[in-house]
Amino acid sequence: MAKKKRYKKKNRASKADVTVVTLIILSILLAVLIYTKSGVIGTKLNEMLGGMVGIVQYILPIGIFIIAIKLASEGSEELTPKLIQYGVLLVSLSIVFSVFQVSSGELQSNKELSEIIKDAYFLGSQSKGGGTIGALRSNTTC
Repeated sequence: MAKKKRYKKKNRASKADVTVVTLIILSILLAVLIYTKSGVIGTKLNEMLGGMVGIVQYILPIGIFIIAIKLASEGSEELTPKLIQYGVLLVSLSIVFSVFQVSSGELQSNKELSEIIKDAYFLGSQSKGGGTIGALRSNTTC
């Protein structure tokens, strides 16, 4: 009798494993570049991320690492909803820090929007406040 060929099912866990490993490597790389401000890339990345989200940049690698660990422990492949939730959290924190800057008088809200954004980028690149994203959202919501 002829033997039936058995087809091996491709393991779906391998895709999740690659995603988890990639996220862990990305979070470690971001942590080294952001926290140490080392090299040309670290300096520019720190300035750009700081300008965009301010002090929230220091939370970014920690959250990515936590998402990777959560994906590994649950074994699910639902990465997109978790990243969207994390993005909303980062933007919300950025808005809170920008509102705090406005209330403390560090960021003037009575200027034109372009001037507010420039000031917020400058302060954010010095790791103060919520950066341009927070200033933009807090200015349009207030």
